[in-house]
Amino acid sequence: MRYSQDLIEQIRDANNIVEIIGQYTELKGRGHQYTGLCPFPDHNEKSPSFSVSEGKQLYHCFGCKKSGNLFTFLEAHDGMSFMDALEFLARRAGIALPEPEDDGKEKTSKTTYFRINKFAAAFYNRKLKELPESHPVKEYLNKRGLTEAIVDEMKLGYASEEWSTLSEMFESKGVPMVDAERLGLVKPKKTVGHFDLFRHRLMFPILSQQEDVVGFGGRVLDKEQKPKYLNSPESPVFAKGKTFYALNWAAKHIRNKDRAVIVEGYMDSIALYQAGIQNVVATLGTALTEDHARVIKKYTSQVVLMFDGDFAGQTAAERSLVPMFAQGLCPLAVFLPESLDPDDYVKKYGAEALQAKIDSAPELFISVINEWLKDFKSTANEKLIFMERVAPYLK
Repeated sequence: MRYSQDLIEQIRDANNIVEIIGQYTELKGRGHQYTGLCPFPDHNEKSPSFSVSEGKQLYHCFGCKKSGNLFTFLEAHDGMSFMDALEFLARRAGIALPEPEDDGKEKTSKTTYFRINKFAAAFYNRKLKELPESHPVKEYLNKRGLTEAIVDEMKLGYASEEWSTLSEMFESKGVPMVDAERLGLVKPKKTVGHFDLFRHRLMFPILSQQEDVVGFGGRVLDKEQKPKYLNSPESPVFAKGKTFYALNWAAKHIRNKDRAVIVEGYMDSIALYQAGIQNVVATLGTALTEDHARVIKKYTSQVVLMFDGDFAGQTAAERSLVPMFAQGLCPLAVFLPESLDPDDYVKKYGAEALQAKIDSAPELFISVINEWLKDFKSTANEKLIFMERVAPYLK
């Protein structure tokens, strides 16, 4: 669908280029002119040469020569199409786009999915705030040491124990239930109505870099519940293998430090962020993929992967190498003591100690090879086994 030039200009004028690019790199200045490090990953500069004009709503890098407006920035940096950028900026400014004409095919726009997820996130967040301090979810948050400020910033929520709390709210507000089903929030009953798929869980909204709610993660509050973490299913707006938790908060810090720290869980990333290690993101219960590597490469070429020091951590480390190498990344690695996850480590030794481990992290490939060479006997057979093991990574 084509939109009028007047509407396009209205959407552009309703957004501030300094605010948006400031989410990717730290901009300093005053008046109408701001400068900072170039946010484009193929220009890894150390001295600021990137300029943003608030008055003209334009950017220009004197190093790599990239320049343009808000639309071209989102297209070049985030890989959006022009229509994706237009829809994102319209949502951000609260401007309603005309609905496309009905062509006889049932379609749902991404905007509708984002709106439903945002509705659910606000509902879960409100439910959490209404609970007494004695409730299990509040006790869990206090036990993990999360402050009220970080809970608000991360928009955490609570999914009720009741079977149909969210479903009934959706139905009362006229939310298209078929779309809520597609997002994995509700499921139809065998008789009439729907029931909620997330129940009695601490809820983690997963936001895109553009601050749209694309999905959810829910953590159990009772040991009897399974699985421990439940994620939204794949949907038109959510793909686990391409998504990092907390990238929307961490992106600016990753760019400023020129380094990303990748952990394995929601709580670990939040705990490190709260402790001051803010260039941290988490995978969503899946192994690192080449798509993950492609996403993080947009922000930095320096990646530190954090693993548990047990067998599972070693296995995850080995699996991470190929997708990282495939995107030209040579990651560093931090292996924690077997009994400690990143949150535990910070509580026991402090954020400065963990930051020191990050700063001195060795290359993951070297760490993996050293592990393989433990108890290595220099026989012809063992040399052959080692060569066969290492060959796929060298390739």
